Amino acid sequence: MMYITNLKRAALACCVTLIAFTSCSKTTTIDPPALAQNRVLTYKIVNVAGDPIQGIVNDRDSAITVYLPYYLQLTSIQPEITISEGASITPASGTLVEDLLKMFFSGTKIQYVVKAKDGAQRTYTLKIEAQQPPLVINELSPDANTITAYDFNMGDLYASLSITLHGSGFAASNDLIQADLLDATGKAVFKFGLSTFNTNNLTMMGINIARYNPTDYEALKALPATGLYKIRVYSYAKVVTLQHPIRLNLLNK
Repeated sequence: MMYITNLKRAALACCVTLIAFTSCSKTTTIDPPALAQNRVLTYKIVNVAGDPIQGIVNDRDSAITVYLPYYLQLTSIQPEITISEGASITPASGTLVEDLLKMFFSGTKIQYVVKAKDGAQRTYTLKIEAQQPPLVINELSPDANTITAYDFNMGDLYASLSITLHGSGFAASNDLIQADLLDATGKAVFKFGLSTFNTNNLTMMGINIARYNPTDYEALKALPATGLYKIRVYSYAKVVTLQHPIRLNLLNK
């Protein structure tokens, strides 16, 4: 009986201690860290039919990603941007990004600078992903040691050279395509003309050089009489550089 009584007393003492501890303790609330006041909150493209295209804002990387449906084939975008209260953004919301093709072809970056009321700045980089099929182009030369050569007579005023590229993923409009001749350093030294092709058969396209075109002639004059070059093709947001070079012989130069 004495043992049971002692257990009861011990249990009672524990309860009293717990009640006292509970009544004396209090809950401490920790506020979350304040959000920066130079943030892009939302980014959407509004110059499209139907619902706007919503961009994805990544604060950690200060990046904005927009996925463009390929069927739209937009060459400009008009964004509507919301930012932190009291902040400003440059370029401003609604400013048209006018030449997407230049951005795709040259790798030009579009950046937005957000400035908070206290002067703190953050720069966001816009990345546009066009949801288009892969661009695949068959090689013109079988391999790096078996090189296909093309002759062009610089002495003939009406000389022209046409090369047909076979593959898939070509855009249906020549306005969305660019083809460049690259030297050994990868520098573009000539911009090909584009031949009209059947838009119902997007497995081939023509690129050409014309002696009677003053722009072509001036560019060719700067090249050596013979040389190895690669061809790079842009089709909307996709780009492919042929891995094997071709040889271009400029006769009577």
